[in-house]
Amino acid sequence: MSSESQSTWFLRYRTDFIRNYYDTAAEPFETIKRKIEAEAPPYVPPYSEDGEPPFLEEFDNADTALNVLGQSCVSLLSDTLKLFFEDWSSTVVRFELDDRERPILKKEGFVAAYRAALGEIYQTDWSDCPVRFDVIEQVVLARNRSQHGGSLMTLRVTHDPRTLDRHPRPHFARPEEAKAWTGGDGPWSRYVAPAVSVSRASLFSAIDEIEALADWLDAEVHRAWAWVGRQGKA
Repeated sequence: MSSESQSTWFLRYRTDFIRNYYDTAAEPFETIKRKIEAEAPPYVPPYSEDGEPPFLEEFDNADTALNVLGQSCVSLLSDTLKLFFEDWSSTVVRFELDDRERPILKKEGFVAAYRAALGEIYQTDWSDCPVRFDVIEQVVLARNRSQHGGSLMTLRVTHDPRTLDRHPRPHFARPEEAKAWTGGDGPWSRYVAPAVSVSRASLFSAIDEIEALADWLDAEVHRAWAWVGRQGKA
């Protein structure tokens, strides 16, 4: 097995930071939710006969803050993945996306483009790589939607129709919303489509997939050296 490349070392430095950043920043919001649910001070419900759950606004605000935090971590993770691909291709095995991959880059994004390029270099259809590329792709899709798919009226960001066509059960969505989604279009579709919801579990499992990809590229790097040798002979 190959040793860890510089690119993978720095990727893990960043992913470790993202995990720690999420857990540290999430703690106060998780505490608010726990105290409300436990009716602990300062969230002791006052006497009321109106049936309205006490501290609903405070609970919803904490829940929204956790999701915004998750979205910011997904953005960091997407940038980390892109930087990893760029560094790996420039320092480990020197190559650039060519005329075959650039149309893929434009149409499907950088994950698909590097998957195509590395598939040729490693001579693999990826069936021998134990990585969920659908989850890795959704890191970038969730990042793009979080950054560019919002509305002034709400902090809730929904998945776009293209993402839902490709991933009917999105990785970054509440399970109950994803299960209830039946498709559709029109002016109301953006409000009933599953929201981009980034939980600790979905964030950390996506990080695991990206780290697993980096580890696999390192472990199988002899395939890339073989490709380099073929280029030299050509």
